[in-house]
Amino acid sequence: MSKFSNILVTGGAGYIGSVLTRKLVSSKYNVKVLDSLIFGQDGISDLVSNRSVKLFSDDIRNEKILTDVLKDVDCVIHLAAIVGEPLCNKIPEIAKQINESATKQIVDSCKKAGVQRLIFASTCSNYGSALETVNEDTPLESLSLYSETKVKSELNVLNSQDKNFEPCVLRFATAYGLSPRMRFDLLLQEFIRDALIDKKISIFGPNHWRPLVHVNDITSACIIAIENSKNISGEIYNVGDNEQNYTKKHLAEMIQKHIPSSTIEVIETKQDPRNYKVSFDKIKNKLNFNISKTAEDGIDEILNKIKSGELDPRDSQFSNLAKAIEHVKRSEEHTSELQSRETTS
Repeated sequence: MSKFSNILVTGGAGYIGSVLTRKLVSSKYNVKVLDSLIFGQDGISDLVSNRSVKLFSDDIRNEKILTDVLKDVDCVIHLAAIVGEPLCNKIPEIAKQINESATKQIVDSCKKAGVQRLIFASTCSNYGSALETVNEDTPLESLSLYSETKVKSELNVLNSQDKNFEPCVLRFATAYGLSPRMRFDLLLQEFIRDALIDKKISIFGPNHWRPLVHVNDITSACIIAIENSKNISGEIYNVGDNEQNYTKKHLAEMIQKHIPSSTIEVIETKQDPRNYKVSFDKIKNKLNFNISKTAEDGIDEILNKIKSGELDPRDSQFSNLAKAIEHVKRSEEHTSELQSRETTS
């Protein structure tokens, strides 16, 4: 068990957050969750109702709520963000506010509140396009607004290190796998959904590399970063496994084996500039991190849930950009109104 007992998870009701929050509760941590609930709280609703976690339903841009929620917190895992290139491109200014400005505000608020450790969720897509295998020392190349906001926030987080504050950056490989707050807008899940519904997997950049990591292993890495007493402060870790680097074509072929009625279509007219094969030696050697699931495992578990009728890829609302945009903008208006009241009072 770590020296920390009181944990705040921003974005704790989301795809990764809901899995992490459950693990923390199972490990007997005192858990707070700060989440704007863009996609509801179904992923942790039972934990909230039985008071296993304390939920703060608010926007991370609200400085006042940060002050309140950080009271008595030892460690923060900062997952909350506008995630992915499509959504960031739809609402670029809000993406910058939430992914950059709010992250800086969280860092400042943590230090004021006496929080000892901050674990920042970043992405391996920061590597952009590389001919050689990349590692934590490889220069970053932002090819999207999403990546740009993450790269800038990484720098801010790491520069906040001092003797009383331990920041750590975890660069996640592309996530996949079952979660209480399920997503079907992730690469592996998209391919599965398209193979089932459209009977066709359309890919572009078929020979471009992507590293994959199961959401369960992502959350295990977060807990390792909480519980380790050394090799954390000021460090960056890629989260994944060397054997889980795949080309997009290879992934599509794996899924086609499970869904033989599907075909694979390579779209030559569309390009994907991102291409990165990642080394995960550092997290394995320094933190003794090992994955528990492979992409094949992820395909099996998702298809089994779909076949049993417990999961329908058509039901996922996460890909509904309009709903996300509406909610984020409404939260922005609410936050601005609160700040205006405080200024005039």
